[in-house]
Amino acid sequence: MTSRRFTTFAIFAAWLLVPNGWSSAEEATSSTAKSAPLRIVCFGDSITKRGYPAILAEILGVEAINAGVAGHTSAQGLHRMQTDVLNKKPDVVVIFFGTNDLRVDAEKCVPVVKYKENLETMIDACRKQQADVVLCTLPPIDPNKYFLRHQRESFDAVGGLPHLITQYQKTAIQVAAEHDVALVDLQKVLKQDPNWISHDGVHPNKEGCELIAKQIAQAVASLPQIGALIDKASDLEKAN
Repeated sequence: MTSRRFTTFAIFAAWLLVPNGWSSAEEATSSTAKSAPLRIVCFGDSITKRGYPAILAEILGVEAINAGVAGHTSAQGLHRMQTDVLNKKPDVVVIFFGTNDLRVDAEKCVPVVKYKENLETMIDACRKQQADVVLCTLPPIDPNKYFLRHQRESFDAVGGLPHLITQYQKTAIQVAAEHDVALVDLQKVLKQDPNWISHDGVHPNKEGCELIAKQIAQAVASLPQIGALIDKASDLEKAN
């Protein structure tokens, strides 16, 4: 796509600590160096904002821009996609929404049909700019902790939280299949490791961020024209 892909590869081993107080994606940039061979934009909500992009950058030796904004749905993401994603001229875009979309207890709730449309619009926009896409399903939610601050009744009225989670998960899987994009099914992966989640029952802790980054790194490395540009002796080998 760009000459950046053919830049000499270098591994930068410094661990990048990402602050939790960003007010916008413009402030949330983490990268190994300007000379990195690839630019990845990590597009999502607070789960993205919390810091997996910095770990992803270290694993792959790439530039990773953190375009996560707390509380955002896929609909809100679309409104800022041009500025926060496309204008960055990425080689790869990681699309990771859903946790806030299913908030039936809030006005910003995005129905699953519209969620599907939003994901498809995002994918189309990336492809028009010749950027590859990795699509993530929403992660598990611990209902016991979640309903300490959310209205259970609102969710029960539409079939319950587990039902909603499954709907949005299946929708992301369907979109990935129909549009032939790489998928990271975090709902499936994270269910196998109960230690990934923080005390709020939604967001990843440090271990969770590392696990998410590793899964996404593997998906990025599997992209046909991208994997060859990633040093196989890098931290990706250690992450497996």
